[in-house]
Amino acid sequence: MWEMRISINKKIRIVLIVVLIIAFCGASFLLYREANYPGFREEKVALYSYNNAANVDYRVYLKENELYNSIYLDEGKIYITEFVDYIDTIFKYEFKGDKAKDLRGSYNIIARVQGYNTGKNDNIVIIWERDFTLVPTTAFTINSERKAIEENLKITLGNYNNFVSRIIQASKVNCSASLNVIMNISIEGDTGVGYIEETIAPTLTIPLNTSMFEISGNTDIEQPGAIEETRQVQLPVNRKKINIYAIIVSVLLLALGYLKFFTVSKLDKDLYKKQLKSIFRKYGDRFVALKREIEAATGNIIQVNSMDDLVRVSDELSKPIMYKYSSDYKDINSFYVVDEDEVYVFSLKDIEFKKILS
Repeated sequence: MWEMRISINKKIRIVLIVVLIIAFCGASFLLYREANYPGFREEKVALYSYNNAANVDYRVYLKENELYNSIYLDEGKIYITEFVDYIDTIFKYEFKGDKAKDLRGSYNIIARVQGYNTGKNDNIVIIWERDFTLVPTTAFTINSERKAIEENLKITLGNYNNFVSRIIQASKVNCSASLNVIMNISIEGDTGVGYIEETIAPTLTIPLNTSMFEISGNTDIEQPGAIEETRQVQLPVNRKKINIYAIIVSVLLLALGYLKFFTVSKLDKDLYKKQLKSIFRKYGDRFVALKREIEAATGNIIQVNSMDDLVRVSDELSKPIMYKYSSDYKDINSFYVVDEDEVYVFSLKDIEFKKILS
């Protein structure tokens, strides 16, 4: 079984084992952290949601004329001023909330007549303006999930055109003019989870002092809102990452097992040579080189455990340490001290290098 183990350099084997252990610990930590602590993200949670919506619908009613058979024209047309009698408008406002809350609000509707010129880069320069109250400020409360307000107004266009003509004549300032019909709505109050304060203003814009006109403005508004709280929400476990880390941990564990049970440290090719050089460097002046091995009876051969032991024997007996000379250092493996019929021997063959290195 052990003969099938692969030999690799001891230092390389140790480095590989250390690197694999470090990598295994790191991958195991990442696997544990991903499985048990996937992390958090900041998430805004709505404690109270609401929506403000406002719009303006209108019809343009006509005087008797030879051009149109209908008594009114719908939205989005071009209107001839001379044929217009009045403009019928419906201002609508609706509040919707998650649940019933005690909120308070107010609204009014004004007609704002403006005289203006167009400056550089098409910028509007207001020269004068005058507000007329169409619906005075009216208070209301919101104590349910829904609140709706509707106001129907008739805008007599001739009255405002006459007003503009009088101002231009009196001021001697000839300028463009427009009528802005504005519904100003505001709400505020404590919802129980926070305070809200909102304004919304649908507007109808009508050109004045002109032979024909188109109606424009901010006629359809939807303005959602919410009171939010930022919370730390735990992320879901990333199964893909866990599978990858698990595979890495398994591969590293198998690699460690392979290095442990199927490899051995290779004997350093120079280790024997280094050991021999060390002996000669330390005791070389006490050695005597022989041309052939010493022959002695088997019973008179005494094996010693180490070179130091052999040196002590040499000192005790006052005998030199001998060895058989060879030009190949691999053949120099035994050292002797001879005392009459006894031969004390230290052999490098007895050193178990493989066990030392394994």
